[in-house]
Amino acid sequence: MSDHQAASNQQVMSDHQGEGKKGFTSRWGVIATLVGLAMGTGNIWRFPREVALNGGGAFILAWTVMLMLVAVPLSIAEMIIGRSTRHGVPGAFKDFVGKKFTGMGIFMTLTVVGIGSYYTVVMAWILRYVILSVTQKLYTFSDKAALFDNVSNNSWLTVGCFVFAAVLTAFICAGGVGKSIEKVQKFCVPLSLVLLLILIIRAVTLPNAVIGLDYLFKIEPEYLFNSQTWIKALVQILWSVGVGWGLVISYGVSMHAKSDLALNSFIQGFSDNATSIMAGMAILPVLFSMFPVDQAMNICNSGNNGLTFISLAGIFDKMPGGKLIAVIFFIVLFISGLLSNLGHFLVGSLPFIDAGWSRKKACALICCLFLVWGLPSALNIKFLENQDFVSGTFLVLGILFTCFAITKNGAENMRTKFINIPENDIHIGKWWNYLVKFIIPVVCVVMLIWNTKNLLTGENPMDIFAVESLGTLLFQLAIYAVFAILLTKTVNKHTTHKYYNGETYPDIPKEHAE
Repeated sequence: MSDHQAASNQQVMSDHQGEGKKGFTSRWGVIATLVGLAMGTGNIWRFPREVALNGGGAFILAWTVMLMLVAVPLSIAEMIIGRSTRHGVPGAFKDFVGKKFTGMGIFMTLTVVGIGSYYTVVMAWILRYVILSVTQKLYTFSDKAALFDNVSNNSWLTVGCFVFAAVLTAFICAGGVGKSIEKVQKFCVPLSLVLLLILIIRAVTLPNAVIGLDYLFKIEPEYLFNSQTWIKALVQILWSVGVGWGLVISYGVSMHAKSDLALNSFIQGFSDNATSIMAGMAILPVLFSMFPVDQAMNICNSGNNGLTFISLAGIFDKMPGGKLIAVIFFIVLFISGLLSNLGHFLVGSLPFIDAGWSRKKACALICCLFLVWGLPSALNIKFLENQDFVSGTFLVLGILFTCFAITKNGAENMRTKFINIPENDIHIGKWWNYLVKFIIPVVCVVMLIWNTKNLLTGENPMDIFAVESLGTLLFQLAIYAVFAILLTKTVNKHTTHKYYNGETYPDIPKEHAE
């Protein structure tokens, strides 16, 4: 490239960035957003049952190790990609890795939009239960399993709540990161933590609450040395922290160049750790206080939906002060879902903003896409369970793509130029290079092989219409891959501005300054 061309390109970048530099308005806003991103429904309804079923403290220990080995390094990697390119996930891969690899970013975006569509359905279920608990109609149904079946299958009331949840999320996202999302996170995160603390205080003061705390914190050695414990801890980390999805890439677009990247990533990881343990302290003492140990463990085995919408809904009716606790619990759950879902909307909308769309139009389109894609899940829980199963595997591919992007640019180069900059309080050693280049990819490949092996031993493993099978996984993988390939040329054509220079973080451009 000639000096004249370089100067011309630099001028285009400067002109385009001139009205920017807003993004997040404070460090507390960044922290609150990352905490809100991590503090999803996976922490509140998934973590407590997983820790009870997998050795309590042994699971927490394995999960904390996986947090340090996988989640924090990946969060750092995603922040580098987002902040250095100032693009949504497809455009970020285009500039960071090369035009041939834009499809990786498109694949990740499709995965997150798919997750967001059925995640919004879960928000609709929760909203139904908020209304039922506030009006106390929840307690007029003696059969809580039948009630949940009514809520989760062919209910137009649920569809109405689904539309409301999608529109609410789109409305907040359309206001921009600094002007809207950050403000919501700064208000809702402390509110959720206070409400969660109220739940904990009530839970630990119940008779026999210590049994639940024992199942949460006591280390069972046989679980600590069991490979299943570590695999399940890794799965929990991937679902709850939100790395490998492109969520952190998308929020990184609006983070200032001097925002402490490593510190933010550690805060994100350990806030997930803290809120998950708080959720365990709020739920397990209640469960083990109201039921004998064997029955409580059977409830944990009944799955996330069985624990949250059937068993706990029944418990609240019986425990002292339970009706008020039910209202608080489902409100916390809804807020947590909303804070996470904002990230899903952001991932979906940024590629259109990169292409020149207004933020409002982009969010309106993603809202419509969520409604169309999520409607089958709103009407049939089996469809939702299928999408949940498929997405879990696709997220692992997203992690591999992220590691590939960093490796292709040189992990050491990224560490010295984008992590260990003078403005950062925390500097990262070479251990990060080895984790991103070798350890995390190997862990992901082993996990994919383990999952494939389990699916091959199932009944009708190649049935493409089964809820969980290798056939449905490969079939939908092919569909995603085809769309990613077909859309690559369009994304490359319309993502015209390039901010990545391989040396420093560019300023936030005007299209992402809101």
